[in-house]
This record gives sequence, structure tokens and C-alpha cells, in this order.
Amino acid sequence: MNFAYLFTSLDGRINRKPYWLAALLLFAVSIAVQIGVYLASNMQVMMIVGLIFMWPSFALAVKRAHDRNRPTWLVALFFLILLATTFMQIAGVHEAANAQPTGVFTTVSVLFLIFAIYAFIDWGLIP
Repeated sequence: MNFAYLFTSLDGRINRKPYWLAALLLFAVSIAVQIGVYLASNMQVMMIVGLIFMWPSFALAVKRAHDRNRPTWLVALFFLILLATTFMQIAGVHEAANAQPTGVFTTVSVLFLIFAIYAFIDWGLIP
């Protein structure tokens, strides 16, 4: 497996097996790094460091979407929604004064959840 190609290039296609192997490897590395950062710092710094893993995840998802004949803009929309929720949390605008989620954050999070379920089924389960 050419990891530089998998995690940096937006060209090409990959089927489910290399997609899942690369996704699980990226997930494991991401979790290990983020836990280490969290233990050494705080939640907001951990989330900022987690943004480093967005591009490799995006590149991997684009290749899998191409294999499923889905457009790149669909993957970009998914990641834009993910970035929006992440930035809301980093900026602290995800909670109201009473520690309840704001309406905007809830709406964007539900939209992301629906999109994530679609992506899991379409990119991860269907050959």
C-alpha cells in the first residue's frame, strides 16, 4: 500500500478493502496522537491537532467516493459540515449559557449525523 498516495492524493479510486485498512490505520494514529495531546494539554488543543488528520481523511474518502462514482463535491460538503462542528466546539459557540447545545450547533450536528450514516453505508459497506 502506498501511504503517500492514499493520504495525500485526490486522484484515483480504491475499493473497500484498502479503504477500510487505511481508514482504520489513520483512525488509530489519530486517536493515539489526540489522546497524547489531550493528556499534555486540553480539549481545545486536542481538537486543533485533530484537524491535521482532516486532509488524509478527505483524500481517502475522495478516492473511495470516486470508486462509487460519487462527485468530489459531495465529499467536500461532508467535510465542510464536519469542520463547521469542529470550529464551533473550538470557539466555544456550541453551548449556550445554560450548558445546553445551541440551536445552530444542534442543527449542524444532526445534518452531519445524517450525512455520516449515508457515507458509512455508501462508501464503507457497498462494494
